Amino acid sequence: MFRPLKSIIVYLTIKSYFFMKPFLLFLNLLLLLSLQAQDQQSEFRYVKTDEKKSIVGIKSILNSSAFVLNNKTAKENYEMVYEIISKKHEYPEDVILSETPSEEIIIQEYARGLYETKSMGFTNSFDIRYNMTFLTRDGSIECIVGEMQLGNTAAMNRNMETEWNTLEGLYLHRKNGKPKKTMKGITDTKIENYFNSILTLLREKK
Repeated sequence: MFRPLKSIIVYLTIKSYFFMKPFLLFLNLLLLLSLQAQDQQSEFRYVKTDEKKSIVGIKSILNSSAFVLNNKTAKENYEMVYEIISKKHEYPEDVILSETPSEEIIIQEYARGLYETKSMGFTNSFDIRYNMTFLTRDGSIECIVGEMQLGNTAAMNRNMETEWNTLEGLYLHRKNGKPKKTMKGITDTKIENYFNSILTLLREKK
C-alpha cells in the first residue's frame, strides 16, 4: 500500500539532491526510511478494514508477515528455525511442507483451540490449521502466515474427519462499529499472542 507513495518520495529525494535545499533532502530520506520500517512489521496484529457484511459485521485482518531482525547469516537463521521446529516436533518432517537450505522453510501446523469465543458464560474453542513460511536472509527472518483454516468438528465428513474452512479474517465489530463482546479482545488477542510467541522464540534464541 506504500509503494506509490514511496515512488513519489524517491522522485522528490532525487529532485532535492539537484535542485532543493539539503534540509528537504534530509526530510525526504527520513520519511522514506520511516515507510520502509512500516513495511517490516515486528509483530502480528488484527486491523479493522472497511469491509462490511450484513449479518457478521466489519472485517478485521491479520497482517500476513512480520520480521525478526538479528546479526545472523541466512544459513544461521535457517538452522535456528529448523532447530526450533525440531524441538517442538519429534518428527519435523511431518510438519515441513518444503524447504530450501539457507533460504526458506514452509510448515503446516495445528493450533488446538486457538479460535475462541465467549458468550453467556460459555467458551467455544475450535482448532486452526495454518501454513507458515520462514524466509531466512542475512540479518532477518520473515515469518509469513499463509492460509488459515478453521476446524469444524460438528461437520465431519463421511470418513469422520474434521471439515476445514478458510478463515479469511475475523468479524470483531458490528456494522455500527461497536466491538463484539463475544470476540473482540478474545479471539483476536489469542491468535495474535500465538503467532507473536513464535517471533519471541526466534528473537530469544541465541
